[in-house]
Amino acid sequence: MPDGLGGPADLATGAPAGGRFLTVGIPVFNGRSLLRACLASVIDGTLPHERYEIVVSDDGSTEPETRAILDELSSRFADRPGFFRVLRSETNSGGAARPRNRILDEAVGEYVFFVDSDDTIGSEALTRIADALTETPADWVALHQVLVNGRVGAASVRQPRMDVKRMKALTTLTVHKVFRRAEVERQGLRFDEGLPSGQDIAFAFSYLLGASRFLMLGGYDYYFLTRHAGDPNEPPHLSRRANTAERAIDKNHRILHSMLEALRASGLPEDERRAILCEISLPRVLLQQRYLASIVNVGPGAGPAALRELSALLADPLVAGLTAADLKKGLTTDHLRLVAAADWNGLRDLLRQPDEAAAPVVPLGGVARWRERGRHLADQALGRARHRQLLDELAALRRSVNNLQKAQVRLEADLRAGKLPPAGPPPA
Repeated sequence: MPDGLGGPADLATGAPAGGRFLTVGIPVFNGRSLLRACLASVIDGTLPHERYEIVVSDDGSTEPETRAILDELSSRFADRPGFFRVLRSETNSGGAARPRNRILDEAVGEYVFFVDSDDTIGSEALTRIADALTETPADWVALHQVLVNGRVGAASVRQPRMDVKRMKALTTLTVHKVFRRAEVERQGLRFDEGLPSGQDIAFAFSYLLGASRFLMLGGYDYYFLTRHAGDPNEPPHLSRRANTAERAIDKNHRILHSMLEALRASGLPEDERRAILCEISLPRVLLQQRYLASIVNVGPGAGPAALRELSALLADPLVAGLTAADLKKGLTTDHLRLVAAADWNGLRDLLRQPDEAAAPVVPLGGVARWRERGRHLADQALGRARHRQLLDELAALRRSVNNLQKAQVRLEADLRAGKLPPAGPPPA
């Protein structure tokens, strides 16, 4: 197998000769079959093993099968020092932040590529990443992702390779990216271990504010995002969801607080910081991640107090003076005015749809998700029905054309044989 990153390539990227170009970091908590598939996709790719390392951070797995998989691979690669390592914790931390931090502490590669233990990568993914970064060194790389088993939220990259601006990079804040390790250390970044979910958003946001060059790779299925929820054969994984209004409020408050701090500390020009605030931070956290909806859904008991905390958070010089022209993606001055006034009743009324004004506020998550899924399924069904109708009409048209062609052949044969059609109106 040819080595796409030989000595000269190492010099071009600044990596030590013969060193590891990539660290593939995989946080693990149980996982069984999905873990085996993940590790197989990373191990069996086309990039020579001496060019990368696999660091598995096991966050207190309790499942014998998971521990057996990791022991088996450790033994298998014992004769290849530095290729496959398992970092074990005896207790589970409750999220992916601690195992990811251990990976950053132990990594030796020039770049760190985080892969979740329930996902897989394409067989050429690592080779293509290494080749691209050898030719175009960058601080961050986003990859074309494919959704598996109903997963949502992929980063779709059409072009094979493109440099992008910071604002474009900030539109995808998951951690399934490639980060330059020296830049992580220069910024002194680690994942927030107090967040069971959403730490990747805060980490990626801060990193992108301080980094300089951003790359996107497409034209190949690099990363397969797998949805495993609801599978009785799979145990819980590191992924955690803020599945109550209270948890969503806590998560989003921490994320928004982190974003505002990072923006204030960044050396970016004022107009760029405000653009990021209006196009990325505020609409994403307040609306897309349902911070405001969570405050309403938690009810009139805890809701007003949560709104007052948000109001204090947004009493920030960066937010002051934002106009309707500044705000994007559905966020309005009405939202900010009601937050500033800590007006929970007004916010509740604003967030209600016109046809739902008399409906009670429902718990976060279930109803909204099932309603959206119902709309999606209805759209799909309608599309399939229209598709079948069109196919039926085309089939009928083909039959009519075939019948006309046969009639024409018969008529021409009769004319050549001297048989004239009977007088009278043409046949129907």
